[in-house]
Amino acid sequence: MQRTLSVLSLIVILTWVLPGRAGAPEGIEKAVDRGLTFLKGQQRGDGTWPHGEIGATALAALTLLECGVPGSDPAVQKAADAVRKASIDLTHTYSLALSVLFLDRLGEPVDISLIESMTVRLLAGQNPNGGWTYQCPNIPESEVRRLTGLLNQRNELVAGQGLPKPAAPGKRTPRDLPQEIQQQLQLVNQQGPGGPGKGHRDDNSNTQFATLAMWVARRHGLPTEQAIAKLNLRFRSSQNADGGWEYGFNAPTPGKGLNKGNSTATMTCAGLLGLAVAYGVGNEAALKTDAKAPDPIKPAKPQFDPAKDISVRAALIALSTIIDHPVGDRKGRQVPSIDKSGRMYYFLWSLERVAVAFGLSTIGNKDWYAWGAEILLANQDANGSWNAAYSGGGVDTCFALLFLRRANLARDLSATLKGAFPDPGEIVLKAGGIGGEDLLATMAAGKSKLALTGDDAPTEMARRPVDDKTPPSPPRNVDAEAGRLRDELLKAPADKQMSVLEKLRDSEGAVFTQALSAAIPNLSGSLKTQARDALAERMARMTAATLKDKLTDDDLEVRRAAALGTAMK
Repeated sequence: MQRTLSVLSLIVILTWVLPGRAGAPEGIEKAVDRGLTFLKGQQRGDGTWPHGEIGATALAALTLLECGVPGSDPAVQKAADAVRKASIDLTHTYSLALSVLFLDRLGEPVDISLIESMTVRLLAGQNPNGGWTYQCPNIPESEVRRLTGLLNQRNELVAGQGLPKPAAPGKRTPRDLPQEIQQQLQLVNQQGPGGPGKGHRDDNSNTQFATLAMWVARRHGLPTEQAIAKLNLRFRSSQNADGGWEYGFNAPTPGKGLNKGNSTATMTCAGLLGLAVAYGVGNEAALKTDAKAPDPIKPAKPQFDPAKDISVRAALIALSTIIDHPVGDRKGRQVPSIDKSGRMYYFLWSLERVAVAFGLSTIGNKDWYAWGAEILLANQDANGSWNAAYSGGGVDTCFALLFLRRANLARDLSATLKGAFPDPGEIVLKAGGIGGEDLLATMAAGKSKLALTGDDAPTEMARRPVDDKTPPSPPRNVDAEAGRLRDELLKAPADKQMSVLEKLRDSEGAVFTQALSAAIPNLSGSLKTQARDALAERMARMTAATLKDKLTDDDLEVRRAAALGTAMK
């Protein structure tokens, strides 16, 4: 049984007229309240949550804040004290990133020194591939002493109620950083990327958490632009042909086009997040430049538009095949049960972060929030928790609550992208859609389990049967010669089909392109997939000007192949 997101299942978009969107299910507030009660009840006397890494405590406290619990709440303050102590010599990548996110969200100025130091460790941990492993470099003993002294001073200020007031965000620059941090940054630049992760396998799961920390650290004057540029290059060079990304770094092969790896839903979200952050940096710089010479007639706006980016569009289309329409009150449809050994909650949180960052209310014309909220409400345990592969320390409960609250951990990132990206699925759907009949047939036959994983070993959630029907493809008008070539492929015996297909793929002339596109709707199974790949390969050999025209062609198969061909080029 297929365990990964295939080219076919990722690129398809459903073709029929879709039912109206269902609103978010009732009971969300009650579910959040029950979840918060459970989460608070898991906190231990020392302020931590029962997990081997302090990152789980930072995540839990961050979740409380995102769910409206004030920073002065005893649970948050006890967690903050625990995170501060642990952060002094921390090297665990997940924990460093989550601690940065939590302390930034808490907003106490005395924590800036810890955010600075942890960011330096993350910068030193980025490897030549632009990614992170589980560990970052050890902290020098001198830095341990400095941070310990600053933390003691902070505690004295608390005792004397002399904490400074928060400073205005975004005002610091690298020049404002302490001398010790500037020296450490200089050393990181001299040594180059690597640290303990050099020569070891990195992964996109650690990398997506570090990505968020890199974005947040900019608010405090840390120079993370080069690290984000490496992230951008990493994800652009390792995107798979199906539009997604996999857990590890899939290095490109020169001259071979896009990679053909095992994409997963969660890691596709990680790739989209990396591209979004890169756009945010570029647009932020452009807006600062515009501000120096304001034009009241033409106000400043983002200069770099991800809506024109084929990599972003392909990845969002990929996600549209994983999510579904909410069940609502449709007869014969059931909300799926979550596999307790799976990573569905991790995926939902990843999906939520991407959708919020890009400002998308739908993906593929599907209400992602109503769909996910419906699943979460149906799978909440009696004690208010959510439990699957990451139940330890309440981590899955945190993922679920952050989804339900539409938590935005990078609000300033969303501001730079707001309004820039329409749902790519809506554009295709209005034109009639492409290829949905194959996915529907596979799902209805119970043969498809799509990978929903954020780690090495894929775990899956079976998709429920679909009872909708797809209308047949309309007949197409083709030239006589193209029709003859089309029929040659359709009528060829099984042992001759590949040779005919290769001829249509490799021969010069527009008639062969037309023959392929006309044949595809009449094919099925692997031959149809191979024909679509062949048409995309033809497109990849065309000039940029020709491809631009093909992207707006009346023929749906031609448009689809042109998009893939553009990406392959």
